[in-house]
Amino acid sequence: MYDVYTTINRRAVRGHVCWNPAAEEKKSAHTDEQKPSLLFWIPQSIHRICLIMFTRVPSLARAQAVRSLNPLSALQLAPTVRPLTLQRARFSTTSRCLNATSTSSSSTAGSASKKPNIPLWIRIKTASTFAFATTVVLGATALAGLVIYLVVAEIVLPSGDTQVFNKAVGLIEKDIKAQELLKMEPGARLKAYGESSDNKWTRNRPIASTRRVDKSGKEHLFMRFHVESKAKHGSVQLETVQADVLHPEYSYIYLDVPGEKRHYIIAPPKPKLLGSRDPNTGFLGVKWGPKSN
Repeated sequence: MYDVYTTINRRAVRGHVCWNPAAEEKKSAHTDEQKPSLLFWIPQSIHRICLIMFTRVPSLARAQAVRSLNPLSALQLAPTVRPLTLQRARFSTTSRCLNATSTSSSSTAGSASKKPNIPLWIRIKTASTFAFATTVVLGATALAGLVIYLVVAEIVLPSGDTQVFNKAVGLIEKDIKAQELLKMEPGARLKAYGESSDNKWTRNRPIASTRRVDKSGKEHLFMRFHVESKAKHGSVQLETVQADVLHPEYSYIYLDVPGEKRHYIIAPPKPKLLGSRDPNTGFLGVKWGPKSN
């Protein structure tokens, strides 16, 4: 059991190493007599462990005490001290985590319960920005609606100026008398435009039109434009009564050609005279019949 404590006595004799058995046996016997037994070290180790664990020894003193122990007792002590040290470290770490968690939760609850303090100038700035953006959006929407209404009223609806103008030009081109006055060739198209100006481009000549409302609430459209063939030139005037938005009625359309008599494409209604009466009606608007004998 104690063969590990035997050593080899080596002596250097003239550069060679030799072994002396007698000296080795004597030395091993002397070592066995001085070597204490294992039972001698166990009580001392237990006593020193109790001193370390149950007395508040400074860290430096504790380290010196552990160093002063026998290597065998230190090896036996290490498995016992290490779990206690780890347990204390784990307990301290857990307590710190619980304290940090409780602190963070309390701070979160306090911040949630408190309302954010926003300065007055930031509130005013936010309100003014929102009001300005709302005004811009509403203005853009109104402008877009107005543009759509004008486009529909002037171009799409039959009562618009564009539709009335196109229909009047078509009626003039189909009228035989107007073709003779303007000396148009069969199947030829007229050039129609608005009031003459210094501009040579026909598309820049606007059509003159006026709208009025009579006493009965009906809207009247008065329009004047020019027509031109390869031979002659004439001016057209018309009037429409907007009894229905989709079906305007033409009161009259006439064509004036220089040097020719005015020609009515659509003749105006004849006005009723004050003294005229229907021959089929009698006195006071009653037909009395033949006088009986």
